Amino acid sequence: MIFFKFFKLFNWFSAFCRKIIYNCAFGSQFKYFGKRTKLEITGKVKIGKNVYIGDDATIIVEKGALLTIGDNSFIGESCYIKCFGGAIEIGHDVSINSKSFINGCGGVKIGNNTRIGTQTIIISSNHNFDKINILMREQGISKKGIYIGENIWLGARTTVIDGAYISNNSVIGACSLVTKKLNESGVYVGIPAKKLNK
Repeated sequence: MIFFKFFKLFNWFSAFCRKIIYNCAFGSQFKYFGKRTKLEITGKVKIGKNVYIGDDATIIVEKGALLTIGDNSFIGESCYIKCFGGAIEIGHDVSINSKSFINGCGGVKIGNNTRIGTQTIIISSNHNFDKINILMREQGISKKGIYIGENIWLGARTTVIDGAYISNNSVIGACSLVTKKLNESGVYVGIPAKKLNK
């Protein structure tokens, strides 16, 4: 019993120390900064107040890239966020739940008060493949970027690919695929995601 009390106290102290260290490093005031979180940062990072970074998250910001996370936002455990060749802008009061993946190559903007379900994939670049006599790996990539508006709910395992635009106040059903501009608010489901009439 004494061992478990000691272990609990040690975990609390360890979390407190991590928070203090990363508050100083980022000039912020984290709500929590996770255990075993991996950071590779050579670009710019701007983090608001009261941000939660879960255990085992990976955050990579390469040279020339920018990551912005607004106040009161939540990055769940084992999330993977990579900024390279573009910027990822996460608004305030956003939650990105566990094991989600965000690739910011072409730029990603996520509006305020948006909810992103577990294991969601957001990739803002795409392989060119129109020339049949050239290997795909040699054809380069396109980078149109992704815009996810305010007050959005992306259900679990949603996939959003380069060029997608999701209007404010929309719901994307679990396991749906967003491939293009969704210019009207509404509820969208399917592969590719289509608006429900009701």
